[in-house]
Amino acid sequence: MVKKMSDLREQLRKDLIESYRHRAAGDAACALCGNTTRPLAFHMLEASFSEGNQTPDGFVPMSASRGRVSGSFPICNVCSPPCKKCGLPVPTEKVLELGYRLKARSGNGVCQHIQFGLFLSAILKRLFGIGRFGRRAS
Repeated sequence: MVKKMSDLREQLRKDLIESYRHRAAGDAACALCGNTTRPLAFHMLEASFSEGNQTPDGFVPMSASRGRVSGSFPICNVCSPPCKKCGLPVPTEKVLELGYRLKARSGNGVCQHIQFGLFLSAILKRLFGIGRFGRRAS
């Protein structure tokens, strides 16, 4: 019995990780570049809006509950390439800046490995106040 439960949990874990990876997606487009032919990751940038309100371009609704529509902004495998270690989408600076502009939160489906090139880019942008680190007018 314990072995079956362990196998079930492991299978659920693998299926969940697989659902976070880039995949073909009918008529959805990348929220960043607009491409409709590349595989998309649907759990990088997530947001929730009041039902009945117009949603931003690129938003893909996934569920509705208690007057709120939840969904994501899909990102293609060029704008956010898969990690070489785990295969999950890498949150590039362009994706993080888009999320900042759209007031979307990062989803669970992103790579957690340190990407040194992206890390250095973020440090430089922070030092010089560029992109999402820029000063906002009050």
